[in-house]
Amino acid sequence: MAEHTIHKRRGRLPSIEVVDLFCGIGGLSYGMKSKGFKILEGFDLDATCKYAYETNNEAKFVYKDIREVTKKDILPLYSKKAIKVLAGCAPCQPFSSYAFKNKNKDKDKYNLLYEFGRLVKEVQPDIVTMENVPAIAQFKLKSVLADFVRALQDEHYYVKYQVVFCPDYGIPQTRKRLVLLASRFGEITLIPATHKKEDYVTVRDAIGNLGNSGKLVGKSKNRVYDY
Repeated sequence: MAEHTIHKRRGRLPSIEVVDLFCGIGGLSYGMKSKGFKILEGFDLDATCKYAYETNNEAKFVYKDIREVTKKDILPLYSKKAIKVLAGCAPCQPFSSYAFKNKNKDKDKYNLLYEFGRLVKEVQPDIVTMENVPAIAQFKLKSVLADFVRALQDEHYYVKYQVVFCPDYGIPQTRKRLVLLASRFGEITLIPATHKKEDYVTVRDAIGNLGNSGKLVGKSKNRVYDY
């Protein structure tokens, strides 16, 4: 493992700018935008995500295969003195519980994290963030997560990852996710849990204000509305 060099910035904190790989409709980008980060662009191979991504994040959506993306696509986007964040939540399907039962796995998909590692090496962002299903850590066909962590450490990043339970962070979904952060500034850790079991956020808490103003879909006793 390479030795670490701590990169410190003096004076006023500069803007934090984000490029989002595998951006989808932009949930991760939107979360960072809501905290004051500037979202520059999102890259994805699903063109149907373009409208939602650009509308919600006020950032450009780029339809492009990650294997064809290079530092020339990313580096010019960042301001000179900005804190550069590169986010990349590669598709989780290859590492899901379903995929473990499926013998016909798509090798192209589970290799996408290596493409993310390649771009980290080329771009040298200040901060890297990634999330995926916990099973990625036990993936048997390749040591995908370990290889990604090693690639970051070889580029002098401090790396921290752990499995989090989503309700502990105010998310109304009973699932777990592996979250990784890496920094060139020094040691980095995930924030502690923000919620306890007695104050977990429910789906009603999150979207109950939508009411039933939408169009009724189907004739089920349990009504579902299309907004």
